Amino acid sequence: MPFVDKLRWLWQKLLPSPCLWCSLPVQQHQELLCSECQGALPQLPYQLCHYNLLWLPAVSAGLPKAHFDRLLSLGWYQLPYQHWIRRWKFHGDLFAARLLQQQFQALLLRYQQAGQPLPAAIVYVPMTPKKERKRGFNQAKILAECVATQLGIPLLDVLQRRKETASQVGLNRLQRQQNLAGAFSLATVQLLPAHVALVDDVVTTGTTANQLAIILKQHGVTQLSLWTLAVTPNADHSSA
Repeated sequence: MPFVDKLRWLWQKLLPSPCLWCSLPVQQHQELLCSECQGALPQLPYQLCHYNLLWLPAVSAGLPKAHFDRLLSLGWYQLPYQHWIRRWKFHGDLFAARLLQQQFQALLLRYQQAGQPLPAAIVYVPMTPKKERKRGFNQAKILAECVATQLGIPLLDVLQRRKETASQVGLNRLQRQQNLAGAFSLATVQLLPAHVALVDDVVTTGTTANQLAIILKQHGVTQLSLWTLAVTPNADHSSA
């Protein structure tokens, strides 16, 4: 056991780490949820939809005319995922970030073990440099880096956000489309792989993903998978 892990093991014995949901002690120092909370996490019916949430009526009804072909998410944008996403996104909570990354990696491991098609490359929803500096990070980029390393798939830094836009929170589908008009572009003229995965934190109306899908499919992409932490069950829910 590496020295650092020995220290963590000893620390866990002396001062057990609290579960990020119920606050009771976790069983192992590297865990962020106790076994009871881990087992109680809401699950999406992937065995029924063959790891494509677009096949579920509760999802497809909120994402009409999707320009992406597959959708994979940890769960609904509801508690507890909603809480952890907000803690990471708006408060820079590194424990919530690590927990979401662990859960996301576990989902993609199950996806891979089920024999589902892996993309040839991964991209992510970009921020403007100004907004990324203000927040200090781009959560979509961090997630993309995490899964690209896990799966051994190239991460392409090819999408760029050309202009600042108002927050999408509280906007309906039409307002979101107007808000994002002309916001994105491709930072390269290279031909992209046929199958690409786009990573984001939450999909609500699919407006952002659709805008990027159109751009990507103009440059060689024929199959686009959207990988997110959470999905809203219909278009009336507000985004993170």
